[in-house]
Amino acid sequence: MSHVIGIDIGTSGVKVAAMNKEGVWGYLEYHPYSLLFPRDGWVEIDVNEVWEIVKNNLVKVWKRVEAEGSVDAISLSSFCNSSVFMDSDGNALYNGIMYLDQRSKKEAEWINSFIGKERIFEITGNRLELGMYTVTTHLWFKNNEPNLYEKTFKWGSLSTFILHKLTGEFVMDWTQASFSGLFEINNYEWSNEICERVGISKDKLPTVCDPSLIIGNLINTDIEGKRVPVVAGAADTACSALALDVQPNTIFESVGTSNVLTVCTDNTLVLDNKFLNRCHVIKGRWLSHGAMSFPGAAIQWFYERFLKPEGYQIEILNEFANKSPIGSNGVYFLPYMQGERSPIWDPNARGSFVGINLNTSKEDMYRSILEGCSFGLKQIYEIIETKYKISPMSIQSIGGGSKNRAWSQIKANVLNKTFEHKNISETAVLGACLIAGNAIGYFSSYEEATSVMTNETIGWVKPEEERVDAYLQLYQVHNRLYPALKTFFSQCVELNEEKMEVKC
Repeated sequence: MSHVIGIDIGTSGVKVAAMNKEGVWGYLEYHPYSLLFPRDGWVEIDVNEVWEIVKNNLVKVWKRVEAEGSVDAISLSSFCNSSVFMDSDGNALYNGIMYLDQRSKKEAEWINSFIGKERIFEITGNRLELGMYTVTTHLWFKNNEPNLYEKTFKWGSLSTFILHKLTGEFVMDWTQASFSGLFEINNYEWSNEICERVGISKDKLPTVCDPSLIIGNLINTDIEGKRVPVVAGAADTACSALALDVQPNTIFESVGTSNVLTVCTDNTLVLDNKFLNRCHVIKGRWLSHGAMSFPGAAIQWFYERFLKPEGYQIEILNEFANKSPIGSNGVYFLPYMQGERSPIWDPNARGSFVGINLNTSKEDMYRSILEGCSFGLKQIYEIIETKYKISPMSIQSIGGGSKNRAWSQIKANVLNKTFEHKNISETAVLGACLIAGNAIGYFSSYEEATSVMTNETIGWVKPEEERVDAYLQLYQVHNRLYPALKTFFSQCVELNEEKMEVKC
């Protein structure tokens, strides 16, 4: 039986899976990797390590598929955003620099002042923030690593690097290019104006392509003699939107390291600058992401630091949450572990527990993390209601974090919305499979692709009416925390930067 293979590179691991023409999905292989933190505020990724994991997982899935059939195409999904600087052979000259990285503060300030925030939004559909929109990182590299920049043949995202390893071509699909700060999202092309004004040569940029473009045949793996087409693919949340068949004026939630509410629209005039806005896989549609950076990471941090060393298994988390009452015995939490995106856009913000007393327990602290992350999601949801005029009865929820039952229940109570869980939560790799299948003719359209694919609802988490009002009161208190601490966060970062300069 014929299959296509989808590769999904997340911020903590690589998944590879296959799908047949009937939309049946399986053969999942997963392997984790770790981010690198070489200095305070710097976040990198070893792209060569990621490539080895991609290659090994791809070979494993391929061999399992070949036991009963053939592989007809491969496609890619990957997180956004990252910067990889490559020579003419596609070798990385430096570690990949992640969207979480904060080293390009001066470059972001200069671009915003030189071009102007309004003009940047007119062209790109986005605000410009350090790291998140990779023009700032690109410029930092040019300014601070001039010798390596001189050797740079192409800059791109992690997907550009991996696709070159697979095919020998330098490309970036338009869902990824949307987050570069260099891209005209209405015209689907690099912006001549921004490139010229910030001093970035378009010759160093990869070719922008349709996610469904076949960019070449497979090379450079341990699978010899297989001339299989490789399809560009798309960003992970865009792939998920495709797999969930999200239509204009609807939303869904994705939960992993980050926690994101995504709106689909066919009108760029409604895009909000507090959100991250990008082109959808389907031309003429756009995705607007209300993205919190670290909710899932905060939960994992708490477990790794405070519970795992005591011998607890991660399954203990639901039990911990239920041992503390609503309001976590007066403890509040801000989930800004290393800055935050939506809705505050403050790289200086940091994670904070407030209200700890001598009776505070680990259970209280853990529940406060779940509640604080849920309050942050409600802030994003309120923007969607106000700006996008969308108020659904239920919200589709996907990703590994959607399996956290206690967190889902708290979110349902805080937002007063039902969360709908699907039987396939790994929709990014599934979306990559659909893109590959569509590109080679498994399906006549994306509409047909999503209609044959089965991803049933396996459960609903409904709000508990008796708790909704209590959470509304707690939410109003929570909303006072960040404004009260904003100046404090800024002063802490400034002081730390001064100490780093003294050490250097």
